[in-house]
Amino acid sequence: MRLMKYLLLLISMTLAVIGQLLLKAGVLASSLSPSLDSILKTIFQPFVFLGLTSYGLSAIIWLFVLQKFPLSVAYPALSLTYIAIIASSYYIFKEPITSTKVLGVLFIILGVYFLFK
Repeated sequence: MRLMKYLLLLISMTLAVIGQLLLKAGVLASSLSPSLDSILKTIFQPFVFLGLTSYGLSAIIWLFVLQKFPLSVAYPALSLTYIAIIASSYYIFKEPITSTKVLGVLFIILGVYFLFK
């Protein structure tokens, strides 16, 4: 049962990362502007729609995570998704990984380590 709560946390985090990556890919493929027509077209662009769906599923699973973990542990654990986003953005979108980002990621890992101690 203890493993299940960590699995739920991991699934929620993974779906959130996938959702963000799909949203980014979809927005890059769209011509989003502040008009209602443009926003609706963008929402129904396949990558954006899948991204919103993935993010929505993540939120539903997150409810179960909140049932199993103290909020003071669960919410900061989400910061590990930043690591996955930085790495994925580098490979998928060719975004640079700077020394400042690496240092920030190290601090995040250290912080989450202490939360779970």
